[in-house]
Amino acid sequence: MPRSDGNDHPRVVALLFVAAVVVAACSPSGTTTGKAPAASQTRTVQVDGAADGYNGAFLAYFPNAVTVSPGDAVRFAENWTGEPHTVTMGSLVDSALPPANATAAQTQPAFQRLPVLLPNGPGNAHQNAAQPCFLTSGEPPASPNEACPKTTQPDFDGTQPYYNSGWLAPGDVFEVKLAADVKPGVYRYYCNLHGPPMSGKIIVRPKGAAIPTPSDVAKAATAERNTLASQARAAKRQADAGDFPIPGLKYLAGYANPHGATPALINEFIPATIHAKVREPVTWTFLGVHTISFNSPFTPGAFLTRARDGSVTVNEQAEAPAGGPGVTRTPSATTAGGAGIANTDGGTYAGSGPRSTGLVDSRPPILSSFTLTFTKPGTYSYTCLVHPGMGGVVEVA
Repeated sequence: MPRSDGNDHPRVVALLFVAAVVVAACSPSGTTTGKAPAASQTRTVQVDGAADGYNGAFLAYFPNAVTVSPGDAVRFAENWTGEPHTVTMGSLVDSALPPANATAAQTQPAFQRLPVLLPNGPGNAHQNAAQPCFLTSGEPPASPNEACPKTTQPDFDGTQPYYNSGWLAPGDVFEVKLAADVKPGVYRYYCNLHGPPMSGKIIVRPKGAAIPTPSDVAKAATAERNTLASQARAAKRQADAGDFPIPGLKYLAGYANPHGATPALINEFIPATIHAKVREPVTWTFLGVHTISFNSPFTPGAFLTRARDGSVTVNEQAEAPAGGPGVTRTPSATTAGGAGIANTDGGTYAGSGPRSTGLVDSRPPILSSFTLTFTKPGTYSYTCLVHPGMGGVVEVA
């Protein structure tokens, strides 16, 4: 769950070792197959998604490009992995996301004016990005504490400067109804937390033109997702075998595919079970945004909540350290691979009460590591509070 203050969109941090790229836009959903539909139809785009064979997340929309006719609808279905997402579009987004280089867009002045879901560091959600916003003119509020005026969601006609779903909670669906008079063309959207590397496009063809069927779109989504999943599975097999891109690492909190550009995250502790002796220090290196939390009262993946008035709140207690010091970011060593390591000695732990690193955002060129020394034999289970299903065990003899 990377964060930013607007000057440092760290959505790319979750990719860890590589420059993020958008999934190839030339997907099967961008072809023209079949006959022109006789009536308006709905096509579904999957937001993120569960991985096969490992606990993971995809910073992507499936399919990356969806082709529709005026009057059709695009249904964005959130698949919750602990990574918060939005669907954010409009003329301001179109001008801020150059099609040639999505990563470079983050440094452009036009992009810097767009709101960001979360701050870069502790703090509450930014309401100008976390709540829905449908503007017919102007720009969204500059203050992160000010939400857009509440209004009924209009059809998307291609002229709105800012058209934002807000944070998509687990199971949410955001439906974009294309206006009957929307002009044919390409309309881009992105996640306002993970930035331009997590972006996609809606291609509107003239009324009556042949376009992919909803079934075609679903098949394209599955194919794109499976491609990313297979890349990440291969990377995880290497990690399980101890083949890390940075020499000297032993225990990992989080991982991603280091050998290719892919927005596929591996939200696991590697290895899942650590065998240690009493008084033997155990050191994890963080790759991504995670916590290491023992006996936590908080539910993994429940960092964000939405109140009845629509405001979105961060559980700042869950992201704070508990039972000892949190993780620092001052480099204390350098690996053979050239990455700095900022290690925090968390002291000792005997299994009573909560012990949590708090939220750790670890990315090159400085990675964070955390050391804990167990003083009693036993089985110590722990979780990441960001990503559901991410847990590990330390067996101490």
